[in-house]
Formats: sequence, C-alpha cells, structure tokens
Amino acid sequence: MSRGVWNVGDQLISSGSNFLIQIVIARSVSEDDFGTFAIVFSIFSVATGFFRALSTSPVGMRYAGADDREFARVTAGAAGATLVGSLLLGLALVLLGLLAPFSTVLSHSLVALGLIVPGLLMQDAWRQLLFARLRPAAACVLDGAWCVLQFVAVLILFTGGVTSVPAYVVAWGATALAASFVGLGAMRTLPSPRGAVRWVREQFSLTRYLVPEYVLLQSGAQLAVFVVAGVAGTVAAGALRGANMLTVPATILSTGLMTFAIPELTRRRDRMSPRSWKLAASGISGLIVVTGVVWGSLFLLLPDGVGQALLGDSWAGTKDVLIPIIVGQAGSALSVGPAAVLYANEGAKVTIRLHTVYAVLLIGLSTAGAVGWGAVGTAWGMAGAFWLTAPWWYVSMVRHLRRPVAPPPTSVEPTPIG
Repeated sequence: MSRGVWNVGDQLISSGSNFLIQIVIARSVSEDDFGTFAIVFSIFSVATGFFRALSTSPVGMRYAGADDREFARVTAGAAGATLVGSLLLGLALVLLGLLAPFSTVLSHSLVALGLIVPGLLMQDAWRQLLFARLRPAAACVLDGAWCVLQFVAVLILFTGGVTSVPAYVVAWGATALAASFVGLGAMRTLPSPRGAVRWVREQFSLTRYLVPEYVLLQSGAQLAVFVVAGVAGTVAAGALRGANMLTVPATILSTGLMTFAIPELTRRRDRMSPRSWKLAASGISGLIVVTGVVWGSLFLLLPDGVGQALLGDSWAGTKDVLIPIIVGQAGSALSVGPAAVLYANEGAKVTIRLHTVYAVLLIGLSTAGAVGWGAVGTAWGMAGAFWLTAPWWYVSMVRHLRRPVAPPPTSVEPTPIG
C-alpha cells in the first residue's frame, strides 16, 4: 500500500511538472506556436515509450525480485542503452531541424529538443529503474528535484516575458538533465555504454515484442496529433493537447498504478491464483475508469472564464473535444489492469497483437475523423479504437494465465560508484 501511494504520488509530481510547462507555454505563445509545441511534445512521448521498451521495461518485468548484485548488473546495461540511444536520437533531431524545410519556430524547436533529449530520457530511465527496484520514494525525490528546478527555470522565462517555444523546450530538458544526477546517486551504478548492445541482445526475447508494441502504442496516439495538424491545422492539434492536459489526473493514476503493479505482481506471480489475477486486473481498471470520468466531467461544467484562464485562446477548441476525450480515456482504462497482469507474466507476445489491432483502428478512425470533422472527429475516432479493443484484453489475459513463464536471462556487469 505504501509503495502504491508513492508510485501514484511520483506520477503526480512528474505529470504536474509537465503540466506546468504546457500551461505556461499555452499562456505565453500564440495558438499556432502552442500547436508547434504539441508536435515537439509528441516526439518526446514516442521517444520515451521506445527507450522504456528497449532498455528499462525489461528490468521491472524480469528482475524486480533480483538481489543487489544482479540488479546492479541490469541497471548498468539498461541505463547504458538509454544513454547511447538518446545521444543518437538527439543528433538526428538537430540535423532534422537544421536541414528540413519546416517553419522557423518548428525547426528551432526540433534543434532545441535534440540538444536536451538525452537529459529528458536519462531522467526517465533512472526513474523507471527506481520503480523496478521497488523504491518509489526515491523516484519521488528524483522527480521532485526536477519539478523544483523546472519551476524556477519556467518562472524566470515567464516573468521575463519570453514567448519563444525553443527557450521553454531548453529549460524543460536542461532541468531534467540536472535532476538525473539525483537518480544516478540513488542507484549508485554508472551507465555502461559498452554494455548497451549486449543488454539489448540479452533481452531480445522480450524487447522484440516490447519495442514494436510501445512504438505502436505511443506513435499511434501521437500520429493522431500529426494527422489533425496536417488536415485541420496546428490550432486543432493544440486543442487535442489541451484536452489531454486537462484530463491528466486519469493518466497520472493509470501510469502510476501500471508502474506499481508490474514489479509487484512479478514478485508474486508464483503465489497468485487465477481468481487473484482477475481481481487485480478489474480493481486497477475500475479505479482508473471512475477517476477519469469524474474528473473529466468536472471540466464540462466549468465556466468559459476558468478554461480561458488555464489555456488562453486554446480553450475554445479544447472544450469541443473534451467529451470524446473523456469517453476514450474510459475505454483505454479498461485495458490497463489486464495489461499489467500480462506484462507481469511475460505476456508481451500477447499484448503486441492487441496493440497492433488498436493502432490500426486508431490511425484509421482518427484519420477518417480528422478529414470529416477536424479535431472533434479525431477525438471520437480515438475513443472508438479504445472501446473496440477493450473486451479482448480480458479474454487474452485469461488465456495467457494458463501458460508457464520462462526464467529471465543473465545480464551485463555493473560499473558501481564508489
């Protein structure tokens, strides 16, 4: 119970800090520039999902019960893979921003993201490793440090009248880099760049499903933003981002419970009955559904003045897409519990099939919606994809629980600090 509270609390801090910078940017820049930031944030979201799948997610799914020596080994390899990959991604984004024929604001924003994305991804890597080690309180300290640093940096820019999206992007990532050293100190293990390739090879039996799955899951959702931006303009993309910001408590709870549940269930998978697994899945999903619907409905009752105070000119478009976003979140929440159970039982081969179907439906329905009805149509298309796939998560979970779980492979050697 204590670790569960810390997990949700940490997610509150992490999401709250991201929420802060998005609110400040929405209040500081034009509708068009806020749509540009929505695109940059979408790229970061896809990158985060990719590197979790490639490097840190296998740690929580396979090594939650490992001893200190073994966990130090996997920490070195997982953090090293994130470090090497994030540097390569940063270089690619800088080149894209410099060479591609984008608008000036978008080009500069991509360059800024390329410079700071290693800091963002390393901060997230240490955070995920602390969760996998069942140390959510330490993860709270890490995210709390980033939140404080980010608040100071954003406050300086805001009070100085800065209206540049790239400037806020740099502040966002630079403070994450500074805070990542808190995670390094908590884990007391240096990343092992030399062991990055070895780590990926050793975890391939799991990551060969996780990587394409996470890319499908994240990029499918973010592709909707790009589609609506291309079809209906960046103002419409900003409306979708604004609605997701306002309904963030459901996302906080969903991510927090998933992060908590996977390593906890992994440690107990030899001692749980089929009925216990079903109860765990239903409890997790039910809690998120109720929270999301209640919280999202509150914003439907808000006067326009409150919405404009939060999002400025972006409020009008955001209000139009709130209902389909709330409906879609409820459908998405239904899959969270079964997904946690499947991941804890190394069921990535099952989840990737479900997410593939979901991604196809999401892209198809959201694109059709964007062409016909702009941002509102995109949001309803996303909701339809969630609800059409939700029942199959429970069916697949029950089937998979009858299958044995293979033991995890050996890992890489650590580089301890001190």
